[in-house]
Amino acid sequence: MRQYSGLLISAVVAASIASSALGQSCTGLACQQQTCSGNQTTSISGVVYAPNGTDPLPNITVYVPNAPVAPFTAGVSCPQVGAPPSGSPLVGTMTGVDGSFTIGNMPVGANIPLVIVSGRWRRQLTISNVPACTSTNLPADFAVMPKNQTEGDIPKIAIATGSVDQVECVLRKVGIQDSEFTDASGPGRINLFLGNHGAGAGVNANTPSESSLMGSQATLDQYDVLMLPCQGSPMLPSEQSQELANFRQFADSGGRVYASHYSYDWMYQNPPFDGVANWLPSGNQVPSGTATVDTSFTAGQTLSNWLQLPVINASISPGQMVLNTIRLDTTGVVPPTRSWLALNQPLGGVQNPVMQLVFDTPIAAQNQCGRVLFNEYHVESGTSSPGMSFPAECPAGPMTPQEKLLEYMLFELTADGGQPTLTPTSKDFGSAAVGFTSSAQTFTWTNNASFPAQISSAFVNGDFQIASNNCTNVPAGASCQIAVIFAPTVLGSRSGLLTVQSSGAISVTAALSGTGTPGFSLSSSGSSSAVAFGDQDVGYVASQNLTLTSIASGPLAVPPFVISGPYSVDTSACGSTIAAGVSCPIRITFRAPATGAQPGMLSVNSSNVLYSGLAATLTGNGVDFTLALNPVSGKVVAGNAISTTASITPIAGFSFPLSVSCSLGGAVAAACDTSAATGIIPKSPATTLTINFSTTSQYTVIGYGIAGNLWLWLAGIVTTLGVVLARYRAGSLARAGLFSLVLLAVALAVGGCSGKLPSQNPSYTSGGNYVITVTATDGFLVHSATYKLVVASK
Repeated sequence: MRQYSGLLISAVVAASIASSALGQSCTGLACQQQTCSGNQTTSISGVVYAPNGTDPLPNITVYVPNAPVAPFTAGVSCPQVGAPPSGSPLVGTMTGVDGSFTIGNMPVGANIPLVIVSGRWRRQLTISNVPACTSTNLPADFAVMPKNQTEGDIPKIAIATGSVDQVECVLRKVGIQDSEFTDASGPGRINLFLGNHGAGAGVNANTPSESSLMGSQATLDQYDVLMLPCQGSPMLPSEQSQELANFRQFADSGGRVYASHYSYDWMYQNPPFDGVANWLPSGNQVPSGTATVDTSFTAGQTLSNWLQLPVINASISPGQMVLNTIRLDTTGVVPPTRSWLALNQPLGGVQNPVMQLVFDTPIAAQNQCGRVLFNEYHVESGTSSPGMSFPAECPAGPMTPQEKLLEYMLFELTADGGQPTLTPTSKDFGSAAVGFTSSAQTFTWTNNASFPAQISSAFVNGDFQIASNNCTNVPAGASCQIAVIFAPTVLGSRSGLLTVQSSGAISVTAALSGTGTPGFSLSSSGSSSAVAFGDQDVGYVASQNLTLTSIASGPLAVPPFVISGPYSVDTSACGSTIAAGVSCPIRITFRAPATGAQPGMLSVNSSNVLYSGLAATLTGNGVDFTLALNPVSGKVVAGNAISTTASITPIAGFSFPLSVSCSLGGAVAAACDTSAATGIIPKSPATTLTINFSTTSQYTVIGYGIAGNLWLWLAGIVTTLGVVLARYRAGSLARAGLFSLVLLAVALAVGGCSGKLPSQNPSYTSGGNYVITVTATDGFLVHSATYKLVVASK
């Protein structure tokens, strides 16, 4: 997990290289390095195993020292991350995921020293003979980590035994001999303490308590690694204060910590460790479930690949393994805390809860030399108690997948880094047109080891290509770059993998993704797949633009568009070809030939995938209206008025504002009043309005009229009464005479008695037949109706 900071290897190595380059005298084993002819080299190859001799170990530093190797300083320490190992390394490398390594330019001769080291796991070996200019394979049982102190260095580990997670048994299966498991007063490198809240097995009746370990900073600081497996119940708050402070100080001083389940108590209320995750002790649990290894970082990729090795056989499929005795105490990690493993199912309302997390200490420090590993599951599912003496609590049989996982993490936990990294570990290249390439994306490979590394190969698969690669021989702490491009061959999502292999068969990868697309995109101001013209007058020509955009990295011919329905397409603004990334308008024109919906389609007449998807649905609706008059004719005496009703009926949803006007057909001194001449929006089924026609008579009326001479009116009335009375006495001749006098009186009263003719209007409506035209228009559509008017003169 931790990377080297890029420090240079020791001055001794630098001096050795410089002296060789200048032909000066060599020092120590450097004098035994030989130059071989042709492509030959002096090299050794082998595999580093765990103390059990069967499980290969990745990320182990293997080197030839050119000076004495110093003993480790006892007790917790905080080395500078990236510092080279002891002994002035001459040549060296890191083991690959399968534990294999190869070291070239070896010194030639007998008794060549070789060191394998990871943190405070270390073994110093001697190769009996290294022949010149030959590749030598070391025996399978040669490079095995020590199982006891006589074979080499083992980290000093304190375990507060738990009744429900007997992790000391895993160390035993890793290959550490039982003689190394003792009380704190004994000589063993693995010291057992009885847990305070559900202790597991002890060594004997004298095994001390967890309090004697956690309550004393001096005692705790004697160890390199602290293991706090679940004890079946949480800590008591009254016991926390000093012990929490000691725990924090130990980790910040470079200590390495393993904890599981209820041991969250050491962190979730212990600032700043309370901020490494979203702690939520809940009591939720499931007996088992499948989990996925997080491969978004280099160490996670290595773990995933290691679990799949046939000799390990801990995966049910790549990156997947079954866990037992699962618990839930967080809702997720807080970066830079790293999740290594997540459950594939929800638990306690948390989607894919983290099953294993790791964070470095001191929090936010530049040199983070401490590390804490927390598991949300019990590695062991048995039970034990102080009444049992180690190793009676340990189950027999081969290692389980969970035990193999802890084996890997123990060496990862205690390591000081060194494996190469490739960043970013994933990259989405976005979209690229089929047959074209994307812009290059750069990946950086960093050599975090103390030795120069040789890149043996860098390759990609899928629709990806390496554009450039300056990774060959990379000095310690240096980086190199690999540029990759995306070159899709088909449409759709594409994936690939960049793999970089270096010295010792170390392989790191980066996930690649991209999407193969056509060469163009087509869009409108609304939907990218439709052009809607809405309601348009029948016969009216309306246009809209679609935007054609090239998404290819080179020029492309303009697609051969075809169109259906009452539409036309014009691509003249685009020319014959479109340059990379350029957009241009294509014009769609609609002319409704009739009322009602007018569907259409824009498409491309080509099977070329670069033109795929270039289609748009076209919609428009032809609308119209009708105009009718009722009645359509009438008669009027000049000087009087007459009216008709106009009905406007919308067709197919017509809803545009109309203006209504009249043409009087040559009638003089006449007028037409429509009462609402503009802004008329007809509504279904019809909108009506009254059309009034008025005329002018030839003569004005002169005389007394209704209010004529009062005496004549009185004479008329008296005469009339006389007629009524006389009708009974006089004959018909007399009655006729009297009736004539009455009519004369009425005529004089109405007509006046001025003695002059009526005045003539200067302009008047002559008698005759007229055709009056009523017209309605929305500015494009024009509809008319006629009214036949007969005018009589007065």
